[in-house]
Amino acid sequence: MDMKEIALIILFVSIPTSIVLYILVKILARRADRNGFSEVFKSYEDLVDSNKPNWKKKFNNFMQDSYHAYFKIPVLRAYVLKIRRRLQAIHSYDEMTMRRETMKIVFSTLGIMTTAILILLLFNQDITFVFMLLLAALIINGMLIDTFIHRVEDRLLIQLRDLNKDIRYHYHQYGMIEEALMEAADATKSEAGLHARKVHEIIKDDSENPEDKLEKYYQSAPNRFLKSLAGLSYLVKEFGDKQVDNGSLYLNNLNKLNEEINLEILKRSKLHYLFSGLTMIAIVPIVFTKPIQLWASNMFPAMQEFYSSKMGFIIQILCFAIVFLSYVLLRKMQDQQEGTYVVVERKRPWEKIALKIPMVDWFVYRLTPSRSTPEHFKISRLLKDANAGYPINWHYLHRLILCLVLSIGMLGSFVAMHFIAINNVMNNPTSNGSLFGKMSEKDLQDSLTLTEFDSQIILQLKEVNKEHLRDHVVQQIKQDENIATDATLINASVERIIEKMNKIDSEYLKWWEILICVLMGSFGYQMPYWILLFQKKMRAMDMQNEVDQFHTIIAMLSEIDRVSVEIILEWMERFSSIFKAPLHTCIINFESGAEQSLEKLKIDAPFVPLVRTVESLLLAVERIPIKQAFDDLESERNYNYEQRKLNYERMIDSKANWGRIIGFSPLYTVIFLYLVIPLIYMSFTQMGVYYDQINKL
Repeated sequence: MDMKEIALIILFVSIPTSIVLYILVKILARRADRNGFSEVFKSYEDLVDSNKPNWKKKFNNFMQDSYHAYFKIPVLRAYVLKIRRRLQAIHSYDEMTMRRETMKIVFSTLGIMTTAILILLLFNQDITFVFMLLLAALIINGMLIDTFIHRVEDRLLIQLRDLNKDIRYHYHQYGMIEEALMEAADATKSEAGLHARKVHEIIKDDSENPEDKLEKYYQSAPNRFLKSLAGLSYLVKEFGDKQVDNGSLYLNNLNKLNEEINLEILKRSKLHYLFSGLTMIAIVPIVFTKPIQLWASNMFPAMQEFYSSKMGFIIQILCFAIVFLSYVLLRKMQDQQEGTYVVVERKRPWEKIALKIPMVDWFVYRLTPSRSTPEHFKISRLLKDANAGYPINWHYLHRLILCLVLSIGMLGSFVAMHFIAINNVMNNPTSNGSLFGKMSEKDLQDSLTLTEFDSQIILQLKEVNKEHLRDHVVQQIKQDENIATDATLINASVERIIEKMNKIDSEYLKWWEILICVLMGSFGYQMPYWILLFQKKMRAMDMQNEVDQFHTIIAMLSEIDRVSVEIILEWMERFSSIFKAPLHTCIINFESGAEQSLEKLKIDAPFVPLVRTVESLLLAVERIPIKQAFDDLESERNYNYEQRKLNYERMIDSKANWGRIIGFSPLYTVIFLYLVIPLIYMSFTQMGVYYDQINKL
């Protein structure tokens, strides 16, 4: 049974299987009700509005049942939880809505991938194509999840901007923050309305420690703008509103917050527009490698010999590597999630386990430079600038492991290529060296018969002394009655078999292949260092924007009475992504010495615009009021806003230029390495063959 038949069977079986699965889900749901779990897994139909259409109720019920069914299958459970965790970082849905939204993305991604794979398998079932297809499917899966998640993030930002307008309108009506938040939350049924309701609950809390609830909300809020809305509302509720030059302090700060949201929406929409399609352009070429190979082999039969050779194997590996690397880099450049630059602490890092192995620890210790050397300072500074979040010995462990993986992998590739070359000599049809035209069925059968005849003789003479090889070959050939009487045919067969045996004997690990493995290991050793440089460059693009956001925060808080430097630092940490770690350390050490902690912050985050901001905070600790220390922010606010827009445009243009180069690299690689260069190489090779044949005439 070939792959086409298998794909058709899967396609026709999937529909009744889905129906059976739905019936099983219904049976499990009824059993759950009978077993007393109806309160835990309550049907979503009871929670929705009774005015909703019946089909919507059935759809929601199906999503809830599917969620329960998928959770019973280990692989699918992990996939569902992965998407659910990403949604939880964005929204505070109720449980049933969270499950419904999660299953929407699960069904969308799995449905698109499965349909595309089955359709493509109907056209080609080669094992190499299947491997490339599965690799592309994994990449497309991640791309689809990112697309759906980014769409939800963008929708929340737009809803939050509209929510702030509603709060402003109701605050004008009632003059009370609590009423404004509640009216705005009641006026909308969007996800932003749920957050407004939570902020209202925190502000209305009459307990002794409402700050605890506020801190918990800071930890669960999906973005910095919601944190700012909650914090501003709480501070104005505690310290009171007042009139400033532009009217109400609270409403003025809401305007500034909306300006930040609008900038973020514009940045994200422009990035999405410029990067739209680039990821797909980077992935699609891997699917077309096999069609290109089939077309070239049909048009120029000699090309099949190239694609099945060692060089063809190397080019395939190179295409896979470039596609995967381009996808990873594009994802890094497009990643706009909150906390992109925040170090995530792992519970059980594999580096600690690896360093407990004596031999590994010994090697890493020898590779890591001493503390007093310039190299140690250079790498430590780079790890800090890239916000890698791990010590220097882990960095050298990464370099060592990648060096071994790439060098050993390259060595294994060379060994595999030698086996491929030997297999081609022993099993491929014996070619006559023609470039144009295609062999007929009869010619193909004759070539395969000739190959089988040659392979039998080669296997029989495998251990024969090479000095008398020709005599042994002639002796074996003469055993065939059809050839024994034709001297010309005997000579041609002898030359052909000896040439094949020489090719087989030449397939061994050569010194230059060992050198390439060493060079590949060196490349792998340097790769973690280059990745840190890339992260530092990407991170530097967003540093200035984050400092500008700090200035907006300080301008908002400096007008509030009794606001201290410590409160400003806490707000900067909540709003921060890149400088979160050094700001957190500064806040922890602030009570033991304000000036010392701020001086340390200048060392931990040596970005010049941030250092200037910290110096103004140093002046505000004891010498002058906060408003006076940052009196230039409000006067230059319009200029700074336009400057930020210009910086955003420059950053986006820079990312877009790099994105286009990276996104089109796989396409250029496939076209030139997989089609143009092989065609030119084989053309010159065949021209040499024809030239020799002409000289022999």
